[in-house]
Amino acid sequence: MSRQNISISGIAEPADPRVGSQCIQKGNQVFISGQISYLNGAVVGAGDALAQCRQCIKNIAGFMEAAGGTMDDVVSLNIFLSDIRYRQAAIDARAEVFDAPGPSATVVGGADFVFEDVLVEISAYAVLT
Repeated sequence: MSRQNISISGIAEPADPRVGSQCIQKGNQVFISGQISYLNGAVVGAGDALAQCRQCIKNIAGFMEAAGGTMDDVVSLNIFLSDIRYRQAAIDARAEVFDAPGPSATVVGGADFVFEDVLVEISAYAVLT
């Protein structure tokens, strides 16, 4: 079973491929690295946690489509927030995309991100059906 790197338009791969990939598919499993609210190198939703959660999820949806899956295949999310008070924004954004019950999720507050305007980072694990 080979490992395949998956890329999508608007989301840059790391400059040094040794540090990882935005998305890896191996067999029917899809591993999506933490997505921040960036598109074409610019922050989307500066200062707005809900807008950033939505963009992170859109990025994940783009990778899922490129892998031949849908958001229904996502089974787990890891959500990192710069402030735990953004938890409701993460809940609201997920409710817009996932039917109940949504994927399992780990939510961590107090994350310190590399980019100043980033409030949210979301990674995903999916099993293609």
